[in-house]
Amino acid sequence: MKLRNSENWLANFKFNSLKTGLLKGWRATWNIEACPKGGSSWLLLFFELFVAFSLCVAYFFLVRNYFAYGDPMNSNVFMAGSKKLYRMDQSIIGDVWKGRLTGLLLSGALVDFSLKDHTPNTEQIGQLMNTFGLYHAFWLLLLFSVIILALHRSLFINLGIFAGLMYNFSPAAGPFFFPWDIPATLFFTLAVLFFERRQMFLMVAAICAGCFFKETVLVCTLLVLFASHWKWGKRVLTFAGIIAVYVLGKKLLLSHLYLDVAALSMGNATNLLDLFRLPLFIKNVRLLFSPTLNHFIFLNAGTLATVLVLCWRRRFLPYMVVILVFFMGQFMYGGFKEFRIFMQVLPLSLILLSERWGKYAGSGAADELDSESAPVWAVRETFPVLVPMTIVLIGVSTGIAGWHYYNIFENLKPGRLGQSELGKFVRESERSGSNYEVESEWFRNGYANSELALAMIDQSNRRDSDAINHYQRVLQVDTNSAFAMNNLAVLLASTSDPRLRNGNEAVRLAERACQLTQYKEAALLYTLAAAYAEAGRFDDAIACAQKARVVALAKGQKEIADANEPLLELFKAHQAYHQEPKTVP
Repeated sequence: MKLRNSENWLANFKFNSLKTGLLKGWRATWNIEACPKGGSSWLLLFFELFVAFSLCVAYFFLVRNYFAYGDPMNSNVFMAGSKKLYRMDQSIIGDVWKGRLTGLLLSGALVDFSLKDHTPNTEQIGQLMNTFGLYHAFWLLLLFSVIILALHRSLFINLGIFAGLMYNFSPAAGPFFFPWDIPATLFFTLAVLFFERRQMFLMVAAICAGCFFKETVLVCTLLVLFASHWKWGKRVLTFAGIIAVYVLGKKLLLSHLYLDVAALSMGNATNLLDLFRLPLFIKNVRLLFSPTLNHFIFLNAGTLATVLVLCWRRRFLPYMVVILVFFMGQFMYGGFKEFRIFMQVLPLSLILLSERWGKYAGSGAADELDSESAPVWAVRETFPVLVPMTIVLIGVSTGIAGWHYYNIFENLKPGRLGQSELGKFVRESERSGSNYEVESEWFRNGYANSELALAMIDQSNRRDSDAINHYQRVLQVDTNSAFAMNNLAVLLASTSDPRLRNGNEAVRLAERACQLTQYKEAALLYTLAAAYAEAGRFDDAIACAQKARVVALAKGQKEIADANEPLLELFKAHQAYHQEPKTVP
């Protein structure tokens, strides 16, 4: 294309006005003309960026260890879209999660970049942990940067975002860090910011890009209905168009990966009746009214509860509707124990609260916020910078995800047997097993931690037979894994399936686990006691349970001792322990 044609094309997109806006934005923010020698604006911007970067460094170190030492779901989900360790077709990746394709593909591409071969050693596991932490910290830095470029009160808002994220480390359900959460929060926030400036095309683009990270970004589509400068017909068509992009796009993309997933993500619903999940709703209501220090009301650093109480003003009505619908949706489709699911409305909540406080403190009259003619948010003149930044962000994230999707799709073409490089590497030409069997073979040969993770997942889902097989494979590779020995002994002594119980084998494993830990772990001693009981050695079981209680109390583990107190009564009554299996905490 000739240069002249390029110039005409750019002119059609008002490049000159955009360039002028960018220059004015940067000059106004840094006050270049007024402060030729630097000045307070330079220092303020530098300080805000430095604080944002510092918070992201801290977040990296807080999150990275949860790849290997947290819930195994963190690492399994992060690696699910990897071409080398592909497992999106497995049950550990829920049907709802498979629709969150962009995050899975991006994290999978990073995993493939980090893995140099098919059998990661300890050094590469450390590299994957760093990749995991950098992924989450980078998206958080992008979110902070958007807030800094868009709003004057960015320091308050970013510190509030970080404070809200900290509560995600102590939820009742355990800390989960998935590759779609912070990106979805970023696009959710961009959609709100562009709507505030009535830049509707960019708002729609942000929603469409964000919903493939997480479908809950679609709640922002409600803002279209409040676009008073549009006629109602245009509002309804745009609203329906965004929903159609997600539903059809999700179905089309996943069908090419041979993933049969329900069209409606919420609750894996296949029809409208399935959308109503009354049991989860009742459970969430009970949690909401259950008094505990680690309570739902404190999540997002208390901003969700605060914004739902203080920000019902006409000026904020579109955003409050979005927050309320998002909140009510989690009653039906989200577990309130997982506090992270509410992080998407965290930046918006802080923006509204900062605006309300700023107007109230500055004018002494909070009623100004009730006026439809009230000024827009305290935006910076650098706001136009968000336009190219958003275009680049959508282009790069979607482009990398699309490229990785194509590579996986090419692997799937010959059939599902070749869906991962790992499968091609391990499988013999005449073998016709499933990809799950191929990965299990690989785990047995050199990746005991992943086999252990699968065992724990099966055990938590009451698939005791599969869990026993996985633990046995772990012990084939790592013969001194006290953790695997203990959990396998727990299953063999207490599984609800009598065909799987084996008291003598449970005793052998539990005794070995206790020997490796020098009989200093109360939880392992309780397992040994249960194994003795299953083998009919009740006197040994009573003595071992009593010793376990002494060890637990000596180490300040009163909760372990109290939780296992009923065991002693069972053993004294010559009854074995055939209740719900417990793993070592």
